Amino acid sequence: MWAGGGRGFGRMASKVAEWQNARRGQRYPTRFMGTLMHDRRPLPITIADISRVGARLKGRDLPEIGDEVVLTATGLEVVATIVWNDGDACGINFHRTIEPLHVVRHNPFSPDTNALRFANVMRV
Repeated sequence: MWAGGGRGFGRMASKVAEWQNARRGQRYPTRFMGTLMHDRRPLPITIADISRVGARLKGRDLPEIGDEVVLTATGLEVVATIVWNDGDACGINFHRTIEPLHVVRHNPFSPDTNALRFANVMRV
């Protein structure tokens, strides 16, 4: 048996279970503007949903999986890591938990400009 007596694996399994439970936590659908700082460069993004431990973002030229970023919006500044990226959207995990309802309350809902353009075209 190794020096840790098997306890290290138990702690790791516990952390994995803790992360999985947090991942299942309540997500709040949103649509408000924010900024993603990456390599000292601000990227305008839309926050599509947010939870205590992460968010789904939409934008262009999003960072790659594993990159560390800082997400800012009114009432929010948090360091995070990109965990998935499908081109025009990405998911991030925060390095600390936040209160998502506080953030949602302080950021106005932004209309989907593509949907508005489509609606205007259909009216003509």
